[in-house]
Amino acid sequence: MEFDRKTIVAIAAAFSVIIVAIIGQRGGDDEEEKAAPLPTPAVELQASRATSSAQVPQSTGDFDLYLLVLSWSPTHCSSDAGRGRDDDLQCRAGRPYGFVLHGLWPQHERGYPENCASDEARRLSDDVMEDALKLSPSQKLVQHEWEKHGTCSGLSQADYFAAAGLAVEGLKVPGVYKFPQRVQFTTANEVKRAFLDANSALPTNGILATCRGNEIGEVRVCLDKELRPRACSREVLKKHCGGRDVRMRAVRGDWPR
Repeated sequence: MEFDRKTIVAIAAAFSVIIVAIIGQRGGDDEEEKAAPLPTPAVELQASRATSSAQVPQSTGDFDLYLLVLSWSPTHCSSDAGRGRDDDLQCRAGRPYGFVLHGLWPQHERGYPENCASDEARRLSDDVMEDALKLSPSQKLVQHEWEKHGTCSGLSQADYFAAAGLAVEGLKVPGVYKFPQRVQFTTANEVKRAFLDANSALPTNGILATCRGNEIGEVRVCLDKELRPRACSREVLKKHCGGRDVRMRAVRGDWPR
């Protein structure tokens, strides 16, 4: 097949644009990502519906605030609790997850509602489950979170997980916790400080970190019904495990059963 001069020039120009775009994209990567080119953690995967410009689903539920709960995946996957078949997607599918969504929990200032009566079906639809798994890579966990917490949100199945996606999208995970390939020895206070430094809108009493044994378990963030950061109640803050020494295992995608 022969091309005339104009066609050849057009093709060359198109390739030049593509090459410049690729080089520019690589040049914008931070040093940590260059050193550890691992897949993006689940917590940074957003369904198309959960964009920054999307409206927050309006809840009619009887509660005062949301508690956004992110689990440190290596703590779960290295434990006995992470050896079940349902955990294969999170722990043994080759993807090195870091922080993943545990849930978005409706809370009262004291106590919380659970397993509420709802006009919505108890069993999640296939479409909603598919979207939810982009944030929480466990069908069993996603179903449990809907039944225990989502039914109390005053939202539909789709809106509840859309709200969870928006809440996750609004929280920046500190770079040091994105792709750690070595164990980190730290404290819950240091983890909390790192999140506060990365998220200027968070009040000091609006976030905490919990421990499971001698390891970091979760980060919990308090949000109002519009998903804006707010102070946590004293009851919620009691779960913060403070200044004792703990560790955060490195991420990996092939945890043993």
